Amino acid sequence: MARIFNLNSRTLTAPIAALTMACLLFVYSRTSIQAAKRNAQRHREADGGQINWRNESLRQHGVLGRPEDQEPVKQLVLGAKSRVDQVVGKGVSRNKEEEALRARMGKRKGD
Repeated sequence: MARIFNLNSRTLTAPIAALTMACLLFVYSRTSIQAAKRNAQRHREADGGQINWRNESLRQHGVLGRPEDQEPVKQLVLGAKSRVDQVVGKGVSRNKEEEALRARMGKRKGD
């Protein structure tokens, strides 16, 4: 009787490689989604329950510090929210050159 299955290293390599890549893609996508959710939750908690896009912009430009890895109750006790309010209340600090440039562009100090 003739041989039905041809099992050798060539016929096994492609399916094993495909299965390995599929497993790696699955694990990578799950962990990256979980990390994004944790990061969004941390930013939401730092902004007082809802994402504040102004604070988010300040964080991305280095004016406002990154949110701490603590629970919301600990953040309230330690005054993390008050520090955010203090930084936002101060406004953005600019040097003399930036103020001169803004004055030439016709922008007010509060803009």
